[in-house]
Amino acid sequence: MKNKNIYLDNHASTQIDERVYKEMIPFLTNIFGNPHSDSHSHGWILNKFIDLSRLKIAKAINANKEEIFFTSGATESNNLVLKGLAFSQKKKNHIITCVTEHKCILESCNFLESIGYKITYLKVNKFGELNVNDLKEKINSKTFLVSIMHVNNEIGTIHPIKKIGEICKRKRIFFHTDASQSLGKVSFDVNYLNLDFASFSSHKIHGPQGVGCLFIKKRKDVKLTPLFSGGGQENGLRSGTLPTALCVGLGHAVKLIENERLKTTKEIRNLRNIFLKILEREKINYFLNGRNTVDHNINITFTGIKNEFLFSKLNDISLSSGSACGSGSGEPSYVLKEIGLDKNKASSTLRIGIGKKNTEKEIKYCALKISKILTNLNQ
Repeated sequence: MKNKNIYLDNHASTQIDERVYKEMIPFLTNIFGNPHSDSHSHGWILNKFIDLSRLKIAKAINANKEEIFFTSGATESNNLVLKGLAFSQKKKNHIITCVTEHKCILESCNFLESIGYKITYLKVNKFGELNVNDLKEKINSKTFLVSIMHVNNEIGTIHPIKKIGEICKRKRIFFHTDASQSLGKVSFDVNYLNLDFASFSSHKIHGPQGVGCLFIKKRKDVKLTPLFSGGGQENGLRSGTLPTALCVGLGHAVKLIENERLKTTKEIRNLRNIFLKILEREKINYFLNGRNTVDHNINITFTGIKNEFLFSKLNDISLSSGSACGSGSGEPSYVLKEIGLDKNKASSTLRIGIGKKNTEKEIKYCALKISKILTNLNQ
């Protein structure tokens, strides 16, 4: 594998699919204008393609196209739901979320707490799983929103959001999920899962960076206070000119990732098994974090071996120790801390994100190189 850097950080971001890029090219060159200009053909044409992208996304998640709203990414979508819904409440002030949510959820909740809202943070067990009965007990008369991610971005645990959605539906509480790590990995149907809101990010599914979307269930009692003031685009929820090329890219990426999900998941499961079998064959001591996880995720701890040391030896392999949004802090992952890992174990953990562009040759190379490093250390 000389002269090639292997990319295994597909939780953080993914390489754009060539087919997505080709779909975008006309809107970066010959087809141009403002999609919100309604007095001429340049605007009409762009608006038509944006609507087509909405339709592709809606079809993939079993929604209506009027329920799809474009944003700059899942971070903005999550902020819009939590803050927009909170600011619209007149009598209720309580939100339930989880300690292992993405930083943009936790920081939004911290902000809301600072101005008087009440937040309950559900704990998880050693596998990163929350207790649905605990959730039931925490609901009170002031609860207006439950926000629980579908697939954890660090350890890959899949939360039982269908059950949570059923509880929220019975209690008449809004339910939101951060689905950034869902599409292309697990089946996702907004109606089956009883969702009111769902956030998505393009660059997690081989689409372009800088765009995402928010599903908002069409119901009379949904009212979000916009975070931006401006021209009132996206039905007044999200002002600003939509980037047509990015919206087109997102729509095509969603269509491709969902159409190919079963095939891709099977291939990635095989790559995951190959990786772990090599470690076992080489008698490497490790343990996996999480349970009931997506196949794309290998969150693995090599006790006693600092991940910083491994990174220095794996300089031709791009992987991480946790969320890119938490990197640079100098502290081990808060998710690993919440599942009970002490600082030493958390600092001995790698997050390997397998994507559809990874090959068997790359996975074998990575597993053998890690095995060789660890074997040499123990001699």
